[in-house]
Amino acid sequence: MATPRVSGTRVSASRLSVSHIAIVACAAAAFGGLIGGTFGSFYSSSAAPQPFDEGEDYSYAENPFEGCNVLGLQVHGTILGTLSQVPVTDLISVGDEYGTLRAPNYAISNQLVGMLDWASEDENIKAVIVDVDSPGGTAAAGDELAQAVRRLGKPSAAVIHDLGVSSGYLVAAAANRVFAGLSSTVGSIGATYSYLNYAGKNADEGIAYEELSSAPFKDMLNPDKPLTDEERTLIERDLKFLHDDFVGTVALYRELPREHIERLADGSALLGSQALNEGLIDEIGNLTEASLYLSQVIGEPVSICWE
Repeated sequence: MATPRVSGTRVSASRLSVSHIAIVACAAAAFGGLIGGTFGSFYSSSAAPQPFDEGEDYSYAENPFEGCNVLGLQVHGTILGTLSQVPVTDLISVGDEYGTLRAPNYAISNQLVGMLDWASEDENIKAVIVDVDSPGGTAAAGDELAQAVRRLGKPSAAVIHDLGVSSGYLVAAAANRVFAGLSSTVGSIGATYSYLNYAGKNADEGIAYEELSSAPFKDMLNPDKPLTDEERTLIERDLKFLHDDFVGTVALYRELPREHIERLADGSALLGSQALNEGLIDEIGNLTEASLYLSQVIGEPVSICWE
């Protein structure tokens, strides 16, 4: 899948919405680390590989879910597929012996999916709370995480704090029940490939772009060259596909007519109260209400382990 972004929020969609992003390979090369996701330490290490010792116990010392019955999954910040997509300047070293790295303000889907898959196999975990505060992220990462929530096989509830837009909303919509605040920003269903084009500025400064590629679209979305009509047509084709897929997935998750979601899918976002009226969320509430809902579903008090 390509990698555009889905727009998202009434506060200047261009600033807040790095959402259902789908960037083609050449765009990834051109933009390097412009798009991102939350939690960046689980299973990540920059330390040099160590020789395998057959006498060493490599199993986890303790069950991360011991003493709790609900996994709290934090989807905070921009959603990315892997830690490698996070700009180096945004990584923080924990300073432990393993060279563990954290990526605050990013939600790394392959790490979060790993936690969900682990929770699905753990008999102690009866349900999951998907805690969302995200402007979105890449289309592929959002889809991956949403699908992991759907296949969990256990009750789930999503809580949207300030932001649950674009891919961030898609992940929340995958839960069995969605909560948001009255003034939370919700939705922003759509996709964008928008970027800054420096070709005119470069020309004014006497900088020439030498195009040396083996195929006509290999340099597509490079900000230092003008966008051709053929490239624009190709990008708009992909945007339509991503838009239609986003609309269809939300309609499926929310069990609403596709036409209803299509009407809302103009890239704008709704306040929580409006999102409730349109069926994008189920209830106005926060972590307290979500915990109460899950306690009723699983038949016991909720004790949350945050990943």
